[in-house]
Formats: sequence, C-alpha cells, structure tokens
Amino acid sequence: MIPFKTIAALTGIGVLFFLAGTGKALAEKDPIPPPPVENDSALVQAQPEPAKIHYVYEVPQKLPDGWAVGDLRKAKADLDPIAGAVDQILSGGIPGVHSLLLLRHGKIILEEYFNGYKPDEPNALYSCTKSVFSTVCGIARDQGLLDPGQKIYDLYPDCRSKAGWSPEKDAITVGMILSMTSGLDCNDAGNWSTSCGVAMAQTSDWLAFCFGLPLLHPPGKSWMYNGTSLSLVADLIAKKSGMGFPLFARKYLLDPLGIPGDTWILGPGGVPKVDTGLFWKSRDMAKLGLLYMNKGLWEGKRIVSEAWVKEATTPQAPLGAAFGHDYGYLWHIKSMRWGGRTVPVFYANGYQGQTIFVSPDADLICVMTGGNPNDSIYALEEGLFEGTILPSFH
Repeated sequence: MIPFKTIAALTGIGVLFFLAGTGKALAEKDPIPPPPVENDSALVQAQPEPAKIHYVYEVPQKLPDGWAVGDLRKAKADLDPIAGAVDQILSGGIPGVHSLLLLRHGKIILEEYFNGYKPDEPNALYSCTKSVFSTVCGIARDQGLLDPGQKIYDLYPDCRSKAGWSPEKDAITVGMILSMTSGLDCNDAGNWSTSCGVAMAQTSDWLAFCFGLPLLHPPGKSWMYNGTSLSLVADLIAKKSGMGFPLFARKYLLDPLGIPGDTWILGPGGVPKVDTGLFWKSRDMAKLGLLYMNKGLWEGKRIVSEAWVKEATTPQAPLGAAFGHDYGYLWHIKSMRWGGRTVPVFYANGYQGQTIFVSPDADLICVMTGGNPNDSIYALEEGLFEGTILPSFH
C-alpha cells in the first residue's frame, strides 16, 4: 500500500485526511458527470475558437511493455477528423487533457500526451477505480466467492440485529450494490464535502456506517451514485478469499495484466474503499479496456469470465437513470452512432477527465486522462469520442 501522505501529495487538494477512531481514513473529491445536455458535442463547439495547430500524426512508439502498435493510416479510419481532434486538445479547446490513446484490433494506433505528461507517468484513476473493482468482483464470482443475486444480509447475518436494520433492507443484493440500486440513502455525487464517502471516512467502523444507512428507496427500484457501499462487497471478498482484498486483486487481476502498484485505500480494520484510489499509466488503462473487448481474455488466458463481462456491461439499473445514461455493474453504458447504426458503448469514467471508452462493434478503445476539475470535461470528452473519434472509423 502507498502511505496516505504519499497519496495526498500525489492528488493535491483532491484528497483530505480525517483522523477517525482507530486510524486515518481518506476521502476524495471525486465529482461525476452531470446529466448530459441534449447535444454533448455542442459543448465542444461552444469553446473559444482554438488556434490552428495542424497536428502531424506519428506511429506510436514501440515500448518494452508487450503492447503491439499499429498505423492509424492503415486502420480504416479518416485521419483528418482525428487530427482535428488532437488539434483541438493541443490548442486548448478541451482544456487539461493529459493523454489520448486509440486502439483498434488490439493495437495502439494513436498515442499522444499533452501539458507535459509522459507515457511512464501514472494517473489518478478516481472513479475509473470502480470499473477495476467490478472486474475483481467478476473474478470472485467466477471462484464462487460471491454472486450478484446473494442478499447482503445473508452474508452478514449478525448485522440484522445491529443499528440500522429494517426488514425492508433484507431485499438488498450484492448486485444492487454493484449497480448502485440498493436504495440506501448514500449519495457521492454533487458537493464532495457533504458526500456519503466523506462521512464514512470520519468514522471508526466503515462496515457499521454502511449497514447503518437508512433506506431511501425500495431496493432495486432506483439509482443513486453510491460508491461508498462498495466497501461491503470488497470486505466480503477479503473474508471469503482469506487473503485480503489488495492481495486478491494483485494475484488474480493486476499481476496477470502486468500492472504495477497497489494504492487501494484501507480504512479502520483493513476495510477497503474501492470506489477510488488507484493510479495507472494510460497504457495500463488501455489493458482494462482490451480485457473487456476480448471478453475476459488477456493474451489468450482467461482472467474473468465472458459471462461477467456481458453482465457488467449490460444495464442493471433502471434505463437512463445514471445521469441520463444506463449503468451496469460499475460501468457506464450509452448508445452511440457508428457505421450507420446505433451501437452500445460502455466506459469507465473518473474525475478530471479519466475515461476508457470501449466499442465492441467498432473494435475500438479510447483512453483519455486529464486534470480538468471543471464538470464540463465529461461532456467535452464524451462529445469528442461520440461526435468525432468513433464515426471516423469504418
């Protein structure tokens, strides 16, 4: 684990520390996308007219990390609009972008870094961490450690006699927690200083905090941005596996993908906070996208089941409830136009402009990282992918 002070130094004002009970707990500023405007691409066009840069494409560098690289000009794509998208970033039309990677057919065909960032620099994933956690959950499900249909109180039966219990809560399942439809009154959107996650971080018992949350809606009927309650599932994996959550994630996901570093946040008693906290390089983020593109296989080896990949990227919440989009098991889902038809695109999304877009129909992955705290960055990046990048491929 990286010490909390090191994490704080890396994330700047986005991280606050709270001295709570038995130890230090961390809460992070991690706003999420606001409801999308009717035409996200209009936000891109609304930016001040950028200076002309005239980007010149170069084939990505071959590095000793196992990634295959390819030539965008041979990838059945229109180069001019993609070059225009890079020009837009270079000229400040989309402020604060740190990197843009495009992959097609498993090869990196475009890789650009901006504002002084380099390929070997890790990015704070913020809420993209949730999609990593979803994958760990899928691996745990494959090993028989949990199932989305299990009732959370059946897995923690003693909590039925503790504070916060009500018979209506008995319907809450693991899947509802992963799809943010548990009905618990815990909102991590909006003002981060009053968010549910910050409140939990100030307590000495994170599990008791989660189980003590009141029920606001009937379980499974509505969606609320609740990443805090994921600690219940992460703790379950730790206990069922008998090896601790970070070690489980390291052994079965991160090591097989060749992704270094363990920055999972652990609270009092070692309970994990898994809705934020990881730091990955842009190429590592692309690995998660390619794992899902390949239906759970990495270099021919099964990491997570194809069934989980399908479930996690299929709507599991009421349609359109997640800021106007659909939501699976910790993956955002949106229908976009490509090739003259509407296709599903799923994506991980995090504060300041961290995104991993995956379009199985186009066999296209787009990774973007950034440091823009303005909420407009979500629609700007989504508009760039949906309006320019995706339709440029054939």
